[in-house]
Amino acid sequence: MNIRQVVNVVAALTVVIGLFILSAAPVAWMMGDPPDVVWKLTASAAVAIIAGILAFALSRVKRYRLGKREGFGIVTFGWIAAAAFGSIPFVLIADLYWYDAFFETMSGFTTTGASVLDNTLLLRSGSKLPLGIAHLPKGLIYWRSMTHWLGGMGIVVLSLAIIPFLGIGGQELYNAEVPGPTSDQLTPKIASSAKILWGVYLLLSICETLLLLPKMPLFDAWCHTCGTMATGGFSTQQASVGAYGSVYVDAVITLFMFLAGGNFVLHYRALRGKPLFHFSDEEFKWYLFITLGAIATITLALATSSAPIITTTGAEVPPTLFESLRYASFQVVSILTTTGFCTANFAVWPSYAALLLVILMFIGGCGGSTGGGMKVSRFLLLLKYGVTQVRRSLFPREVSNVHLNGKRVGGETLHKVLGFFFLFVALFVFFALILSCYPGMDFATATSASIAALGNIGPGIGGVGAASTYAWLAPSAKMLLTLAMLLGRLEVYTVLVVILPTFWRK
Repeated sequence: MNIRQVVNVVAALTVVIGLFILSAAPVAWMMGDPPDVVWKLTASAAVAIIAGILAFALSRVKRYRLGKREGFGIVTFGWIAAAAFGSIPFVLIADLYWYDAFFETMSGFTTTGASVLDNTLLLRSGSKLPLGIAHLPKGLIYWRSMTHWLGGMGIVVLSLAIIPFLGIGGQELYNAEVPGPTSDQLTPKIASSAKILWGVYLLLSICETLLLLPKMPLFDAWCHTCGTMATGGFSTQQASVGAYGSVYVDAVITLFMFLAGGNFVLHYRALRGKPLFHFSDEEFKWYLFITLGAIATITLALATSSAPIITTTGAEVPPTLFESLRYASFQVVSILTTTGFCTANFAVWPSYAALLLVILMFIGGCGGSTGGGMKVSRFLLLLKYGVTQVRRSLFPREVSNVHLNGKRVGGETLHKVLGFFFLFVALFVFFALILSCYPGMDFATATSASIAALGNIGPGIGGVGAASTYAWLAPSAKMLLTLAMLLGRLEVYTVLVVILPTFWRK
């Protein structure tokens, strides 16, 4: 691996992150934050920008020749650098310990949405964070939401679109960051594809913000849009979206969470005059089928239960058919797309509903979406491959091919899918076992925290459920989950490759 090239490109990414931190300073000023908040945001940005410029100058190269190793290295270390420099405002302004700040920022960039911010969090001063999120300055809440929005489509993909020189050899960077078993490329040029994807992403973000304005201020509307389109889940309210108690808000966010969990290439084709193009894609049809099936069955489970629906504000709602459909729809789409917004405490729902939601955490959204999890396409390929193996046990000489969207899927792709499935499950078990060794960790909390971090979902059940945060975890447990978030967001292979000793050998 050419370390000099990796450092050079990561330095450029750091400058980009610094500029976005700087954009939070005028927001803080306009929202009436104290002057010291504006200056601390400016200072945080300055640290990132100056460090990036110095590293870039010291590692300058004449020509970029980025291979697979450089691609994996840039993406992995680029995300770590983004989380490290992006955590500075949380340390300076919110007085968080470095590990809490790093956890919160990595959770933001990876669009996990797991948070440590509540009134039980111990600060460096020795006091507790009063009122949780509501206590934070608006400028910091804005930056917290922007980490979602930037990480949703991908930090490196953004940089490919706005930094011209990364277009040289950018294919390896694009493949290492774009989620899904295959990378859908819209144009021969990587930079052009990146610009198109970000253009669709921005357009949908603007549409959602405008639709939310009738029920919430512009600041809240944009912050919730960041959490929705990135399938992240950070809210401006401690009680998440449930704090608004609005059917209209629930419906708008549910719609855009569903869109964010779909392949953005399909959205682009639809916007180009093919509105029914989504239904020509096999993965999307299964994504829709899973969503509607889960909503229907959980609605039935809630409606036939005698227990009331407990909202995130603590209110009790009678389980009528309409209310059951409302809360089931929101929570199914939120969990399947790995957004993590909450309107109800689903941990106390009937066992079938809670278990199905946990299963949905493993599935995730579509390939090419901002969602996490294993992706619908991988499960579909695994299902088809399993069926072919069953048929071959009966007809050994049968030539069994796996097809997706009418095209044969090669053996190399199937092997990658099988390998990913094994590694994902193995990592889930590994993290759950380690977490179970910590005091206060019961089975439900350890297992759900593991999949919630690895699948980039955010809330789990038990001690990390919709009514809780990750503030009470030990610092080492938070760092373990931070690693799980990064592994999940970068599709496992990208990070694990960097850990291999052979990666560093010439």
